[in-house]
Amino acid sequence: MSTARVKSMQKASPVISGISRSLLALAIATGGSSVAFAADNTDERIEEVNVTGHLNLSRQTSVGKLDVSVHETPFSVTVLDNDFFNDIGSKTVQDVLQYTPGVNGGTYGVDVRGDWSLVRGVDPAIFIDGLQSIFGSYTSARANLYAYDRIEVLKGPSSALYGQGSTGGIVNLVSKRPQREFGGEVVVQAGSYDHQAFATDVTGSMDSDGEWLYRVVGYKRSADTQVDYVNNDSTLLMPSISWRPSENTEITFQTTYQDDESGTSTAFLPWGGTRIDNANGDIPTDTFLSEPGWDKYNTEQTAYSIWADHRFSDNWGVNASIRYAKGEVDYNTMYGSFDYSRLNPNITEMQRVAFSSEASTDMLIFDLRMSGELTTGIVDHQVSFGLDSQDATTDNDYGYAYGGVINIFEPEYGYIPEDIVIANGPETDTEQLGFYFQDHMTIGNLIVTTGVRRDSTESQTEGSPVTVDDDATTMRLGVMYAFDMGISPYISYSESFEPVSGSDRHGDSFKPIEGEQVEVGVKYQPEGTNLLVTAAAYDIVQKNRLTTDPVDITFDTQTGEVSIDGVELEVTGKLGNLSLVAGYSTTNTEITESNVAGEVGIAIEAVPEELVTIWGDYDLSALLPGLSIGMGARHVGESYTGVEDPTGTFPSYNPSYTLYDASIGYTLDSWHFQLTGKNLSDEVHTTACLSRGDCFYGERRYVTAEARYIF
Repeated sequence: MSTARVKSMQKASPVISGISRSLLALAIATGGSSVAFAADNTDERIEEVNVTGHLNLSRQTSVGKLDVSVHETPFSVTVLDNDFFNDIGSKTVQDVLQYTPGVNGGTYGVDVRGDWSLVRGVDPAIFIDGLQSIFGSYTSARANLYAYDRIEVLKGPSSALYGQGSTGGIVNLVSKRPQREFGGEVVVQAGSYDHQAFATDVTGSMDSDGEWLYRVVGYKRSADTQVDYVNNDSTLLMPSISWRPSENTEITFQTTYQDDESGTSTAFLPWGGTRIDNANGDIPTDTFLSEPGWDKYNTEQTAYSIWADHRFSDNWGVNASIRYAKGEVDYNTMYGSFDYSRLNPNITEMQRVAFSSEASTDMLIFDLRMSGELTTGIVDHQVSFGLDSQDATTDNDYGYAYGGVINIFEPEYGYIPEDIVIANGPETDTEQLGFYFQDHMTIGNLIVTTGVRRDSTESQTEGSPVTVDDDATTMRLGVMYAFDMGISPYISYSESFEPVSGSDRHGDSFKPIEGEQVEVGVKYQPEGTNLLVTAAAYDIVQKNRLTTDPVDITFDTQTGEVSIDGVELEVTGKLGNLSLVAGYSTTNTEITESNVAGEVGIAIEAVPEELVTIWGDYDLSALLPGLSIGMGARHVGESYTGVEDPTGTFPSYNPSYTLYDASIGYTLDSWHFQLTGKNLSDEVHTTACLSRGDCFYGERRYVTAEARYIF
């Protein structure tokens, strides 16, 4: 039986990246030393990695660019692995994030275009294998969960590690890599809304010496959604090859091809009939307000990645990685106009806006890092220093048109505008170069982690004479004391920066949004177990937020400031036959500075004040060999709608809701059968409502049956 667990992963000190063939050649050329390469131990699935005598450069155990376990890190980190994905029957990255404390997965309901979540009240930056993956809006494919071995959530500002990013944190997806031992699986799924999927994952050695390894990951899905006329089809092919010319060197090449076809599952429905009573009744959750056959969100994306790892000695090594990715998005949609008609509780019809776009992305990203261990007096150091760079070009050609009037309750289709003119939108090129250094120091039981980074970013929009240059220095500092009984209290400080496009009414380019966080917490890991209990309290200040210019409301200024604070409790690991993932978190947000009248002192919209999650997977082999059962609950608290209506017609808060999930699995020899249900009570709920006049339905009951052959 697979087990739901969070790996107490060692943060391999990969110096991931490579900027060019010359860098890769350097890594290869130095591959002749004879010291044992610790990555030999990573060919098997790892629950916990303990470094004993050799610096661990294996990227499979990396979390945050240092060879340090999660429970020895004075910052909040959650790691969820592939076994957990399978146990809860996850279909998407968003499904996994819904069980992560401090993370609101699925903020905007059922949206097949992407995975929308909030980490500590803020949209996170998305990374793949430590390299940023998304630039611009609706310009890339939705991540296919089957391609990844685990998901790492680094909560709070992380710019000292990864450069530009969100105040709330980052979500890093770790790809499946070749393994030495032959093995794999074939998966067949069927489920709600005509869900049909076939997947395979095969890995092993290509020769008897294990010098050449391979892995092939493939996935094909055909499915509808709970919204009429919207499909959710996906094709993924991800082959990779690893070359180990010596015990100290490994080079991996991976190609990822993904082709998805979907549409507009998010209808931006009005309040009347979703959140408040409408004389015409409730708006059905399958309501589709675009045009069948014309509506689409089709994406095609190809990525090429190279990773090179080399050890110079027992204590020092270098890692390099580079990714080139190119993607295209073909997008047609219609949605209800955001006008005063949305304020009518008994709304029946909406005037639609038609939107069409052809977007593309082209990005080259690398990271090069040196890592090592050394001792100065009584202080043991694990240091990491390097540079990374990204060059991303986004191009979005789009146009709008009148989309006709549609009855929300009895939609009649057939109006497809012929006057949408796709204008050539300007290309935007963003370049970033960052230099970073971090030092994880231990003095007996005292742990001190420091980091500093310097970034330079440059953004140029085609046709604009202005080049936006931003420089930022970010730091982080954490202090922890690891008591012998497994309890480790800590305090930490971290910073972030996030460039903002545009300019104010004076023509001055906006400065980056800046974030600062202070966090205190305690981690407890009983000796000899993989159980990890964490508690944390944090306080974030986000500066340079855009707010309306009081002199000219058609412009913004950067006088906005927000305060975010909260607590998080998390328990992950195994207790006897029970595998457990549980969490409780609160998030309080307050706008502390703004030019908008009445905005100071209120909360940020769509951020739940409370989240409670628990998933338990219990091995019942004592009753029937191979039998397991899992049960879970997800409680999402109230979230502010941004509305203060003295009449009480439009509520200030979207109500809380609780959803229940379950699974039952049976393993017989090499076969594993599983039945999974999400939102078992089929509760109709809105995940958020916004002051602009729209609400979002959450996912209805979704049942999936699966047969998995493991070899």
